[in-house]
Amino acid sequence: MATRAPQVATVAGGVLTMYNAAAADKVSGVTKPTRMIVNNATAAPVTLTVDPVGNNEYGVANPPKVWTIPVGFYFLDLLPTFRDPADTNLVSLAWSATPGSTLTWAAVG
Repeated sequence: MATRAPQVATVAGGVLTMYNAAAADKVSGVTKPTRMIVNNATAAPVTLTVDPVGNNEYGVANPPKVWTIPVGFYFLDLLPTFRDPADTNLVSLAWSATPGSTLTWAAVG
């Protein structure tokens, strides 16, 4: 498990660090919609699930957000509503598979 903060991308800046996907990855510092880049170099699609805590305005549990990530680069947005106040406002990422260096990601904010 690793907790990663969004990186700042600049025109004259360095290369973004892509992290190997691992069980129980978490993202800190999601205070606005935050772009996430996933590079899936595996042989098949993988699934990423974020399970927001709490209930909606009707008192029903917030549904999980599920992305099917095809082979190649994929972009998605992490939202502040995905944070868990009981876990210092971290966003937990649940991958269907974590095949080493062939599935990498970075949050950019």
